[in-house]
Amino acid sequence: MSPATAALLFGVGGVAGVLNAVAGGGTLLTFPALVAAGLPPTVANATSAVSQWPGYVAASWAGRQTLRQQPQRAGLMSASALGGLASGLLVTVVSNAVFAGLVPWLILLATVLFWAGPQLPRLTGTKQTARPWPAPYVWTAQFVAAVYGGFFGGGMGIMMLALFVLALPGPLASLNALKNLMSVLIAGVAVIAFVVAGLVHWPSGLVMLAGAVSGGVYGARLAQRLPQRLLRAVVVALGLVLSAVFFWRTLH
Repeated sequence: MSPATAALLFGVGGVAGVLNAVAGGGTLLTFPALVAAGLPPTVANATSAVSQWPGYVAASWAGRQTLRQQPQRAGLMSASALGGLASGLLVTVVSNAVFAGLVPWLILLATVLFWAGPQLPRLTGTKQTARPWPAPYVWTAQFVAAVYGGFFGGGMGIMMLALFVLALPGPLASLNALKNLMSVLIAGVAVIAFVVAGLVHWPSGLVMLAGAVSGGVYGARLAQRLPQRLLRAVVVALGLVLSAVFFWRTLH
């Protein structure tokens, strides 16, 4: 890895860390940057996951005070771990050609989910249903979200938060803390599968991880001052551009 590539990955990791701390969406930057650095899509995806995982841990730890005991938490944790394992194993058997064909669709889906995040309270309402979903329904939906999250990651948090708001009782802050805990499990199990399969490019991953941690620390200080609406608009625009670029690459 050349010094220029290392500087690029560190810088992108730093920007992703800031975005994750302020508005989310860091995966939309880290994955394309790793592909641009010359990594195969499956390796870039696994390496991006490694660089993002400490951020999930930090977010979960920061929100631990608002995490309330949910009757279905044990089932959700099991579904998350199984989904993360399934997705990690799935990536190890999917060829680079197949994954490259899925990439533009995954980026587009992640962008739409990221855009939909601020609309969540308006679309779902602030009141949770008086009757929570039956446990098997919630666990099945969480398993599906975990498979997607471990497979690609972008938009995973929004997908889970939407599920929890619709299906579980409790204040939004507590449900968000629950979402962060599930993210740690999903990404952690998937990362273990990636590491065992030898899909992680450690030089790139560690450089990007260092940038993401630095950016996250800095971004936490900026979170209260920067206009999140503007940042989200920039990330959505970038996601649309990147999905268009990858669509073009698959056709040529």
